[in-house]
Amino acid sequence: MNFSTLSSNEKLAVYGSAAVIIGALVGYGYGVGLIAILAAIGMLAIVFLPQMSPGTKLPGSKGSLMLLAGGIAAVLLVLTLLIYIGTITTATNLRDILFLVAVVGGLVMAWAGWQEFQSEGGKFVLGNPAATTGSATPPPAAPPASTEPPAAPPPAGPPPADAGTDDRPQP
Repeated sequence: MNFSTLSSNEKLAVYGSAAVIIGALVGYGYGVGLIAILAAIGMLAIVFLPQMSPGTKLPGSKGSLMLLAGGIAAVLLVLTLLIYIGTITTATNLRDILFLVAVVGGLVMAWAGWQEFQSEGGKFVLGNPAATTGSATPPPAAPPASTEPPAAPPPAGPPPADAGTDDRPQP
């Protein structure tokens, strides 16, 4: 893992993922917070897997997967914040502060995913396009066309012996 080779969006996603994992584990990490933690771990896998295993291909574009993981974490943590907003009044408890850090980390993950998605052109790509065509190898190419002129038809032979007799009435 070479952190210096990551783009700014990927670094931002790593910071957000770390905030979600630490904040949700210590803060209100039960319930849907656990799914946000899994999304943060998925974001780390999306960012670092191409470096750790160059032969492995992600099941979609990096920006699409980052947007999906960041969006899931942000939506779930904001919904959890809305559920527990009554208990977080003064935010003097360490658990409350770390939960707010997790919410901000989820929003940072979503923002980094959005920025990476836009830098790739804004086209949502999931799955392997080669697998949907039925085969991974292209069909064989047609043989090249011949540049020689077509062969002349064979010469006509003598007319048949009964060619001059026609039984139809002539006008």
